[in-house]
Amino acid sequence: MRSPFLYLKNVIGVGFKKLRYGSHFSAGLIQTFSGLHTEIYKKGRIKMGAYNQNRGQLYLVADGGEINIGSHCFFNTGCCVTAVESVKIGDDCKFGNNVVIVDHDHNFKNIGNSEFISTPVTIGNDNWIGANVTILRGTTIGNNCVIGAGSVIKGKIVDGSKIIQKK
Repeated sequence: MRSPFLYLKNVIGVGFKKLRYGSHFSAGLIQTFSGLHTEIYKKGRIKMGAYNQNRGQLYLVADGGEINIGSHCFFNTGCCVTAVESVKIGDDCKFGNNVVIVDHDHNFKNIGNSEFISTPVTIGNDNWIGANVTILRGTTIGNNCVIGAGSVIKGKIVDGSKIIQKK
């Protein structure tokens, strides 16, 4: 069991985030975060279930979009989740070091009048995502999947898949 002081620190931290962001931020009561950085812009929202934890720095950026994280998820050092539309992560997911999840690309072709092109990202339950994985816009990962270290993921990954990058 972790130190009771860590739990108290996290209750206070979550409380301050709720005060700062109001209804745009919600989290289950028990979280064990170390170095959680949240940024919420425009009408963005961050919602987290209970019993989530991280090691090191975790960046959650809702730039007009919604980040929805289930319960019992673990994020290792240096993970970043950014949403201009929607990123949904199920329950019991584990993320290795330096995982990046983005639901958008920069609109470098100047299509329309938007800075970004976005498509939602959905990650199911009970997934293990290895170190240095990048999950791109429009990705759907089913349940019980393993994504090997260094993978770049875009598209649909069916339940039970094992993705291993070979050199």
